[in-house]
Amino acid sequence: MANGAEYDLGAAEVLEAEAIGPPGQRRFRLRVTAGQTTASIWCEKTQVSALAEAIQQVLARHRRSNDGRRPTSRPLEPFPDRATHDFLAGRIALGYDEDADAITLFATDIEQEGPNATPTLRVDLDRQAARLFTVQAEETVAGGRPSCPLCKQPIEGSEHLCPRTNGHAEDALAEIGPPEF
Repeated sequence: MANGAEYDLGAAEVLEAEAIGPPGQRRFRLRVTAGQTTASIWCEKTQVSALAEAIQQVLARHRRSNDGRRPTSRPLEPFPDRATHDFLAGRIALGYDEDADAITLFATDIEQEGPNATPTLRVDLDRQAARLFTVQAEETVAGGRPSCPLCKQPIEGSEHLCPRTNGHAEDALAEIGPPEF
């Protein structure tokens, strides 16, 4: 066990979120590149979204004067067909090292889940890599089906029967308008 995980990748040059497949049938993965080592961490869309939000909160809590403007997104980096580490995440956690000003990502293989499970993988992100990930992850998550602004469920087709309207509106989107993209 290296630094609290089975595999310690050290500092990552790249952390990206990728969606594979058409909207409604997409699979998500985190792509990590750290030196010559790569990792594909398969996860749910909600995990990608929650991770981006959690990283933004950590960065906001530990704001630096040189943070500057929000970075612009960029195309995905080249990634091998087979990663060095490839697993389905059960749990994803974050840590922050004040001295190094780095965010540490821990991911645990779902097959090793349990109350005392050791994280499968550990990787450190500098502030710039973390900020780039949040922008890119938000775009990846938003690239699917639109969500209903009331119930947050995916909208299938042109009509949506929203459970939050409790049957009192034939089409909730007609009353509140479509979601913004």
